[in-house]
Amino acid sequence: MTFGFVWALLLLGALPGVVFLRQQQWGRPSSVLYPETRSVRDVFRGGRRPGSGLGEALRLAAIALLIVAAARPQWIQSVQHQTTSGLDMILALDISGSMSARDFAPRNRLQAAKDELRAFLARERNNRLGLIAFAAQAFTVCPLTLDYHVLALLLDHLQIGMTADGTAIGMAIATGSNRLKDSEARTKVIVLLTDGRNNAGRIEPLTAAEMAAALGIRIYTIGMGQPGGAPILVKNAAGVESVLLDDDGSVHLEEVDEKALQQIADLTGGQYFRATDKNKLKAIYTEIRKLEQSRLTAKKYTTRKDIGHFFILLALLVFFAELAVSRFLEPRIP
Repeated sequence: MTFGFVWALLLLGALPGVVFLRQQQWGRPSSVLYPETRSVRDVFRGGRRPGSGLGEALRLAAIALLIVAAARPQWIQSVQHQTTSGLDMILALDISGSMSARDFAPRNRLQAAKDELRAFLARERNNRLGLIAFAAQAFTVCPLTLDYHVLALLLDHLQIGMTADGTAIGMAIATGSNRLKDSEARTKVIVLLTDGRNNAGRIEPLTAAEMAAALGIRIYTIGMGQPGGAPILVKNAAGVESVLLDDDGSVHLEEVDEKALQQIADLTGGQYFRATDKNKLKAIYTEIRKLEQSRLTAKKYTTRKDIGHFFILLALLVFFAELAVSRFLEPRIP
């Protein structure tokens, strides 16, 4: 509880002085203008002075309650920490054939990425999220939503081969920017995860990043996979898996274009991360979440409710109790 007019409580300090003055008055010799005191002897039974008992205490209590009411007491109902606006985030996930590489053993890159995205969704609160998948083309899997359960279900259905193979990073950024351009959120973010270099699409990655920056969108880029690349598994018509080979018969190793991903992040005010294993990928999503939460301006709202009327009602009750005591328990001399 707090008070709107704390200075009014200083009046409570005057009450001891009132009591002192009353006691000084009580200490004077009393005189009775009657020939005998037998008729009033019962009134003073026990040695109690008139006004010095329960009635006087109740009177002082009523005055004290009125002083407290005048100080405007307030009850703090709740304290809330709110952000000035929400966060809209698009998750752009690479589903090209190279995401089948198993350098996140025992799972491949796509499976590891989906696992950590599910964990990321489980920790989210009050922010709108959307999902884009891309290979040679980019497409919206789920628009911005607060229904993380539906988003997780749609994520589960993403598989390699859902679209022509390739890595259209520029198209992924452009698609994500298109989803965020009309957002009224103060913070707009794209988290782009890929394990290759741009080799498809009509828009260059840096051009798309400049467009995003103009719209106030930050891009966090994540390079997926071990340094030097890893063998990519492909399936033939019979469903048999084999290692993808280059034209010269050597094992094809898809390598992340770290320079381009770093430039994309720098252009938009984001950051670039390299995910070399599942634990590192988990830490990256945690770091992105912390970075974005810290960017939102927090405001503290305190809800107050005036409760002075309760003290006034209580003072009235005490006042009526004092009247009753004075009338029935502390009879006065006629």
